[in-house]
Amino acid sequence: MKKLLAILMVLVAWASASEVYFDSRFTLWKDATIWIWALDGNSPVNANEFCLSLRRNNTGIGEPKCRQLGEWERDSIATRYGTWLSNNLEKGLPSSYLRVRHPGMAAKLQTLEDNIVLFLAPQGKNIQVAIFDETAQEPKAAGIVRANNDKIALSDDIAATFFDKRTKRRLTKEERLKQQTEPDDLYKEVPHLKFWAGMGIGYSQAHFPLTPDNWTSSHTRSRVKNYRITKDSVSLWNFIEDDDAFLSLYAGLTWHGFIGVELMYRYSNRDMKTDKSDTVYQELDHWNFGQHDIGLNVLFSMTYPINPWLSITPLAFIGFQYTFYNEDIEHKSDVKTPSRAYQYRVKFEDVYKGALLGIGGQFVFKKHYGVDLRMGLSSRGRDLYEAPSPDAGAAATTIGRFTLDCFISLGFEYHWTL
Repeated sequence: MKKLLAILMVLVAWASASEVYFDSRFTLWKDATIWIWALDGNSPVNANEFCLSLRRNNTGIGEPKCRQLGEWERDSIATRYGTWLSNNLEKGLPSSYLRVRHPGMAAKLQTLEDNIVLFLAPQGKNIQVAIFDETAQEPKAAGIVRANNDKIALSDDIAATFFDKRTKRRLTKEERLKQQTEPDDLYKEVPHLKFWAGMGIGYSQAHFPLTPDNWTSSHTRSRVKNYRITKDSVSLWNFIEDDDAFLSLYAGLTWHGFIGVELMYRYSNRDMKTDKSDTVYQELDHWNFGQHDIGLNVLFSMTYPINPWLSITPLAFIGFQYTFYNEDIEHKSDVKTPSRAYQYRVKFEDVYKGALLGIGGQFVFKKHYGVDLRMGLSSRGRDLYEAPSPDAGAAATTIGRFTLDCFISLGFEYHWTL
């Protein structure tokens, strides 16, 4: 038992010998070219065997090419920096402290293009490892692996510790030049046109949060008697339920990341607020209205890139909408002739129009997949297009002259740019 425990301790110690001090997520190219840099010209790994280890440990690396970086091993500037790096490479030391200072050495790193330099320096029972590419004047990754006379096993250890990541297609000369010269994400040129389309769910209600109940209670508690009688006909919420979920479809675009337009459609199903104590409804099976909103919003926004895979766009919007109601009413199957009240029930106007006002934000992941959060106010009304004549009789009641509610919505979007 003691021997088995000792063996396990040895294996654990061996497995924990490899350690990554830092990794700045360097780009590992498919069909990569790896230059192996050893200070004394005596590399602890064989170039050909190391390429085979890369292929064994990373199936996405393709056909890598490996060779000794003899020109750096014979260069006094590179040798002096490599010796200094070996003497100062320690756990917990930020990579910026290992930055290249000599202009000649900095020029060598800048001319690497998409090649990767693998620095190897024996230190006692370990091998120091550092990785360089053209994008920085300091190591992109560094750490140690346990020294091993078996060069194949050592190559496998280095490949598994530092090169076990997804690969990318190697850039063309034009793509590389563009990448080198393009500005920081916060200063990139904003696309002329950005499009999106989405669908979402939401909830609307007449009562505004954090306001007294008596502001809207006359609408929310109202009930309809005899198919048409209610306390007040000004708001539609005196007739149909004011709080309900809705589905939405929408599409929009922005110019230069600042101003845009959006076309939207919403649907909700609203039950009629019938007075259950009114016996006339004993003949009624169901009575509800499908609410269709079609609108156009003008948006004002500003996009903030948080990192390469996430951008946030706060926005404010104002717009108008047209609302149509589709009635769905049926009496019970055993009622052969409905009542007179059923025949002369309340009728809504053909169309209502109103305004939209609100704020929100778009969270776009990997430049294409978006989540949209919004809240705002929505109104519906019916204008009096003609002034009443003093000689005319009493005007018919206008149902829903002014209706107001608040809403919140969650949408899922797809984005693309031109």
